[in-house]
Amino acid sequence: MKRVDYLRPTVRRVRLRLTSIDGRLRHTLAALGIAVFAISTTAAVETARLADLRRSGVALTQQLARADAVAADARTMRRDLARLRGIALRVAATRRSGPAGANEVASLGNRLPPDVWLTSLRIAPGEIALEGRGARLEAVAAAMRALARSPHVVEARLVNVHDDAVHGGFAYALALDRRP
Repeated sequence: MKRVDYLRPTVRRVRLRLTSIDGRLRHTLAALGIAVFAISTTAAVETARLADLRRSGVALTQQLARADAVAADARTMRRDLARLRGIALRVAATRRSGPAGANEVASLGNRLPPDVWLTSLRIAPGEIALEGRGARLEAVAAAMRALARSPHVVEARLVNVHDDAVHGGFAYALALDRRP
């Protein structure tokens, strides 16, 4: 019986014949082939894992950026809340001090003699600045003594007094140190 080879002659030359390899090298070449296959498979798996980790890293970086923006908003809200609480405390203190401040101003006005009047009143935390006019210089001195005896005042100082030729009488300026 005759053997028929259906492969073309070029294919025949490419075909590897394991029988032509020395028997001592077969196991070494098989181990080398398995090692190359294992290394390439492991490299492919690790490359895929690294690509997945890179995508996860990008996603986590974006989440972190969003979280930083939210944290910045939270810090801004916390600062605004602290500022608003401070304003609320000052408003409450002002509401409570309204009648007391009005009583203080009224008591100052009630202590002035009849021929002395106020033209300006500025209240600061530690001081009250008064400006006004008086018909006579003695009336201005009496107003200063009366204001110095006020329970809200520690000391009264004459800042300025001069003859008011336009309106007649004397124009004055006083500084009152307030009690704490």
